[in-house]
Amino acid sequence: MRTVHLERENENQSLIAINKDDEVEDSFCYKLFELGEFDVAKIQELVSYVSLNVLNNNEKNVLKWIIQGVNSCFAYHKDANDYYVIKNYSKKIEDKWGMEWEVVLNAALV
Repeated sequence: MRTVHLERENENQSLIAINKDDEVEDSFCYKLFELGEFDVAKIQELVSYVSLNVLNNNEKNVLKWIIQGVNSCFAYHKDANDYYVIKNYSKKIEDKWGMEWEVVLNAALV
């Protein structure tokens, strides 16, 4: 059973929508975009969610946005001219993203 990490104002709100909000301190996107921390537990939770649920069009659009954002963060991290850094970056996390998590998330978009 999935552990809920975020308090939901609306119980019907999708886990995808909750984790997109980069103004909510405990969301995946807040941690990655604002703190520079790739939260492995939260991405695994998102992967489980998309594996177990049929996504509506809104969720698919949000998921596309999250995927693009994560890919941008990895690109910015590697750009010597950019100040953005993923503080807990490791090749292992990036490989797991590109070869597993991103693949599952993209598969949910079809």
